[in-house]
Amino acid sequence: MQKPKLIAAGAVLAVAAAAGVWALVAMGDEPGESRPAASAGPTDPVGVLRAAAGKVDQQTYKLALSSGGTTGADGTVVLWDPKAKRGLETTSLKVPTGEVKIERLTTGPDVYVRVSAPDRRIPVWDGKTWWHVGAPGSPPAKQGLDNTKLAGTLSTATVVRQTGAREYAGTLDLRQSGAVLGEGVGGVLGDRAGAVPFTAAVDEQGRLVRYRIELASEQSQTAQLDLTYSDFGLSVTADPPPADVVGEDPPANIPGA
Repeated sequence: MQKPKLIAAGAVLAVAAAAGVWALVAMGDEPGESRPAASAGPTDPVGVLRAAAGKVDQQTYKLALSSGGTTGADGTVVLWDPKAKRGLETTSLKVPTGEVKIERLTTGPDVYVRVSAPDRRIPVWDGKTWWHVGAPGSPPAKQGLDNTKLAGTLSTATVVRQTGAREYAGTLDLRQSGAVLGEGVGGVLGDRAGAVPFTAAVDEQGRLVRYRIELASEQSQTAQLDLTYSDFGLSVTADPPPADVVGEDPPANIPGA
């Protein structure tokens, strides 16, 4: 079986793994009039971006992820409360017969995953069962990219230049970011991990709003991981699912199991 292409999706490796199994069986918070502009902060490009990365964890937000080659509905949307560690991450992946959807619900220490697939020959991908993949008091299981921490990689920016109004470009040193990027992305980067090109943009309040990390496939072709942050301060609800639709001991083909 061919290795799945690198895609920018919630828990990228989890989505790729899900796609692989499928192949086997299927073959806002905006400033207002009464709100002052952001207070004075760092003005050097490196300082601006490191401050922007830190601000991501100060408010709830919406994060949209895609790859440079992604079209249509493929991609991931995350609604996240960084202080309460609660939120919903939804990944959509087109397949020949429809769409596979992976939902990851984090309610603090508990993490649940539900997978919906157009073909019901994988019973556990029924779109109804929320598989419990995390336990109270232990770190939630996570495969691939940790999308809720991706902004933190911006703090590794070294060489940075300003390219426009609140727009920047430079390189990242991702050699120590394996816990965020996951083993798969780290393997793809290889020797390039010490100098990975990126571009970023911040809003008038110094918050990160756009972030692109340049990746390389195994064929040395360029691929991008595109992140867009928006809807700062939105209401995020993430309650545990009803007990009668929760499954314990998730099988191996459930992402994060």
